[in-house]
Amino acid sequence: MPQRIAVIGAGVLGLAVAQSLSRQGAQVTVFDKGCPGGGTSQISYAWVNANGKDPASYHALNAHATEAHRSWQASHPVSPRWLLETGTLEWAADPAIHQQLTRRAAKLTALGYPCETRDREALLSALPGLRLDPRVQQAWFFSSECLLYPSLYIASLLADLHASGGRLISQSEVTTLAESDRGVHLTLASGEEWRGDQLVLATGRWAPELLSQCGLELAMTDANRADPVACSFLAHTQPLPIPLNCNLITPELNVRPDGGGRLMLQALDLDQHADPARPVSPDGLIGKEMLRRLQRLFRHSEGAKIEKIETGQRSRPADGLPALGYLSASSKIYLMVTHSGMTLAPLLGRLVAEEMLSGTASPMLNDFAPHRLLRPLSAGIRCAPAYLPAAQ
Repeated sequence: MPQRIAVIGAGVLGLAVAQSLSRQGAQVTVFDKGCPGGGTSQISYAWVNANGKDPASYHALNAHATEAHRSWQASHPVSPRWLLETGTLEWAADPAIHQQLTRRAAKLTALGYPCETRDREALLSALPGLRLDPRVQQAWFFSSECLLYPSLYIASLLADLHASGGRLISQSEVTTLAESDRGVHLTLASGEEWRGDQLVLATGRWAPELLSQCGLELAMTDANRADPVACSFLAHTQPLPIPLNCNLITPELNVRPDGGGRLMLQALDLDQHADPARPVSPDGLIGKEMLRRLQRLFRHSEGAKIEKIETGQRSRPADGLPALGYLSASSKIYLMVTHSGMTLAPLLGRLVAEEMLSGTASPMLNDFAPHRLLRPLSAGIRCAPAYLPAAQ
């Protein structure tokens, strides 16, 4: 009899593992309190890369996931292209930052990560209209890196889920969960119940709320607070006559194509002002500063306007690394939380599904077991957290 598996969370991670489980014969039901991709997945810079991701095991996971994205896109030739194989150009003007970038590029090259240098002339040739700081004489091109259109990627995952017989129940919040010898029991806000064999908890930054139902506390950055580690401004411009076909990481501004001539802008130093509780206006100080930086970067941007500025909230475990694995030795509730969800989704979807159905974990996941981030709540334990360190 097929395993009955529930997935809570219809973002990129939840849908990726759900469609993989369903394609391998499990009876899968996905629950989401909102709409598919309506949380963290929707508001993202969506940069697929393994650049500067340490330690080596985390770099390798992201590098393999980038290739998994390419394979996934190639296997869906009739779907709208959600993956932009653009590469990334990065440079620095400050000498100290330039040296840091030089060392990072050398380290990546030693790991076999595609990295090429571009001199000033080549950079200006590749980016017509670029206003380049005279101090910049060299850039690096990371050719394997990609960009995503999150909504189109989510649409593809949903199509595969439905084609393989999986179910999505949206606008259905799971309020309680419990584990027993017989399996997993969920109760929805509507009063309906679900019972089955296993559960995937892929709720991103909302994971701590449901983990408390198991008597567990998960160490995560609080994405609801004003914290540049957890929150970032993302600005979307109106269409502009700027022929940008790659991802740019520059001293003042990160810029990526956003479809139809629009650009997405990110300025990490401004994120100290990002607060999810206080939305900012496109015409406010943050928007005006981003436009000033864009005009310093590109000609033909003098009339640029920002359509909207969103505050992205990152799903980030406290140590910055993924938390992937079963919560207890009973192997019934599997946790998936990571900041790099856009990059890792297709690979983790496959690896986690294989582990849940075969009982054998991939060695690629060995360094990311969740026990390092979990501790019991004082109220007691209902999920028998046998994997917790004794000191906790």
